[in-house]
Amino acid sequence: MAGNVIVVGGGVVGAACAHALARRGLSVTVLDPGPPPGSATLAAAGMLAPFAEAEPDDPMLGLAVRARDHYATLVPELEEETGLSLLYRTDGIVELAFTEEDVDTLRGAISWQRQSGFTVNWISAEELHDLHPGVGPTALGAALAPEDGGIDPVALRQALLTSAQRVHGATIVAEAAEQLLFEGERVCGVRTASDTHTAESVVIAAGAWSGRVRGLPRSLPIEPVRGQIATFPWPEGEPPAIVYGAHGYVMERDGAAIAGSTMERVGFDAATTPEGIQRIRGIAARIFPALADIEPTDTWAGLRPMSRDGRPIIGRDPLVPNLLYAAGHGRNGILLAAMTGDLIAQIQLDEEIDYDLSPIDPARIWPA
Repeated sequence: MAGNVIVVGGGVVGAACAHALARRGLSVTVLDPGPPPGSATLAAAGMLAPFAEAEPDDPMLGLAVRARDHYATLVPELEEETGLSLLYRTDGIVELAFTEEDVDTLRGAISWQRQSGFTVNWISAEELHDLHPGVGPTALGAALAPEDGGIDPVALRQALLTSAQRVHGATIVAEAAEQLLFEGERVCGVRTASDTHTAESVVIAAGAWSGRVRGLPRSLPIEPVRGQIATFPWPEGEPPAIVYGAHGYVMERDGAAIAGSTMERVGFDAATTPEGIQRIRGIAARIFPALADIEPTDTWAGLRPMSRDGRPIIGRDPLVPNLLYAAGHGRNGILLAAMTGDLIAQIQLDEEIDYDLSPIDPARIWPA
């Protein structure tokens, strides 16, 4: 099933879908009025961290690792095509243990991850402080995922849209989708405030706002979950790092320390709060004590699109086969974005996919 495709949403996931579809020769129109307040893409730190908080029975882990590795080939192509730097890095992520319970938990996680064939190692407190001397002295060691890393989400989105438009012929319309249009049981287009756009297929990729498009064949259970973030100057003399710990993280990007984050169910309120920023300051200070008495240089919040079961919704609507979803990515939108785009293109073109998509299949959301 090919033809012209409308992508509803121009955040990083929508941009990745547009790019993947357009580079395969499809006619693509992106409906994107620009990032709304609380856009998850603009707020994200950009970690590529499939092992953070992963569980032994996590059905997403294999896909998440493949998604991380997908950037190794995509990023050089995008940077060459667009001239943009995506600040892509694969220098590893550490997850700190501050208590003996943390040590047991992380060692247990490393055990099952290594048995599953993944590269994750335990490093002692001495090794940790040799690697990251500014980390809090109370850290007892850490799990090191040496192949994990990060990317600049804003630059990634821009590069995907620029490549899709300039190199592969996609059209970007600076309007929001208001309503899906149907002919019988098939979607046939999308109405905006000023126009009607026809399509042979439509992809819903509007982040936390995906469920607000009128005319969806059923309620799309995606809830905005606010995450607050603060930035600080990167500690002087500290090597660049991405560090988890104390129920948060600190990530170096372009000379800044990005620290976060909260998980708050407050609807579409994208404001920061004194309580939220104070919590983040506490996380940052425990990870890097040098940040304890430094005021944030900036603060913001984003609205993560969280599905009912915490997994993304990627694939065809079970009753409307030319309506596809790329939504509900929660805290893993940047990690999964490029892979999501490729999956949507493969599904759209009925290409064979060599791994199990049932954990992300939209059919799980609406059982028969």
